[in-house]
Amino acid sequence: MPKWISQANTDAFYGNPRGRNGRASPTWERSSLVVVAAPWKLVTSWDGTLVRGIRMHYLCAGSLQMVLENIWKAAGKDERQIRTWGMHLYGGGYNYRLMRGSNQLSMHAWGCAVDFDPAKNGFGDTSPAFANHKPVLNAFADEGWTWGGRWGKPNGMHWQAADV
Repeated sequence: MPKWISQANTDAFYGNPRGRNGRASPTWERSSLVVVAAPWKLVTSWDGTLVRGIRMHYLCAGSLQMVLENIWKAAGKDERQIRTWGMHLYGGGYNYRLMRGSNQLSMHAWGCAVDFDPAKNGFGDTSPAFANHKPVLNAFADEGWTWGGRWGKPNGMHWQAADV
């Protein structure tokens, strides 16, 4: 199982994504981000648009690919089971932005975080649906990803390749 760095050390591990004028660095984006394809049909949670892949940092992309493959196997390679778990609803990967209610960058800004099924696993929801889907939780845990559903202010849609 990979051991991920702490959030405080993301620049040292993933590089500095900050560009000029409070925007993302295009140079960092080109050299750091890759696309991870899900083995099932993945759509945006907000309008159902087909998602080609998830933009992630190359240092955690292989791990995310392993997570997705293990979820697919646990689902018996059945799209219906994937939909039952909500793993077909992509909520976001790389996104250069601040954490909600903070002046610090979100883990999404380093491309080391991903969200699924936000409607059933919302920020602050104390009973996120993913808590009932052990194969999903186990696949991420086996790769050392941190699940936001266990935080003091839960964020059940969120996993990150960084410790809190």
